[in-house]
Amino acid sequence: MFRQHSVKRLLPCLSSLALFWLMVQLPVCHCQPLAQNLTATLPEMVKAIDRNNFNNNFCWGEGLSKGANWKTMWGKVAGCLLDKSEIIAMQWDVADNSSESIDSPTSFYRNLAIDLASCCTMSDRRDWCVREISPAYELLVALEQEEEVDDFEADEADLASIFATVTKAAAQLLEEYSEQEDGYSSRAALLLGTCAIGSGGADGSLTTCFPEDLERVRRLLEAQRDEL
Repeated sequence: MFRQHSVKRLLPCLSSLALFWLMVQLPVCHCQPLAQNLTATLPEMVKAIDRNNFNNNFCWGEGLSKGANWKTMWGKVAGCLLDKSEIIAMQWDVADNSSESIDSPTSFYRNLAIDLASCCTMSDRRDWCVREISPAYELLVALEQEEEVDDFEADEADLASIFATVTKAAAQLLEEYSEQEDGYSSRAALLLGTCAIGSGGADGSLTTCFPEDLERVRRLLEAQRDEL
């Protein structure tokens, strides 16, 4: 179903947009997860991946760095997070089947949770990544465990919240390691600029996103790809 890749070789892969992008004639990356229940928390999932109970789907997509590739592992972690943000942006309405998807909503949430956890398995920023991404992971677990989707709008709002959490973490990494990296691509800039930043939050800022923000950035991403 999805092209497998070797984590040891740390291939950039083409992102978990997988066959979805093939359906719209774009490339992708994803490893098929082993058949196990998701762990309740992100620290548990990272440990499970370390034990090879789940495939490590760490990959940083393509076309998100400014140069040919990220120069540092921190850049690759940011790229991995942005890659998952793009997946969410392109399929944010998967719950009501408004967009083409190769996955059912439950499978989509499950695969995304594993892929997102994989982003936290590399580099010396593992503990930071786990702390920042835990709210997003736990929301995905809750979505995956829904017996049936009876509130599409609530699911879509949750995906927007997950997107905000993930892009905020990616932005923080890219800012901290800006001197080691060459910056990021215009596509990455679209993802990073999707959500509004206001006051509040533990660090003095609170990033918020809504489904309409994801629809807007999806259209921009599609338009950008059409120009290539």
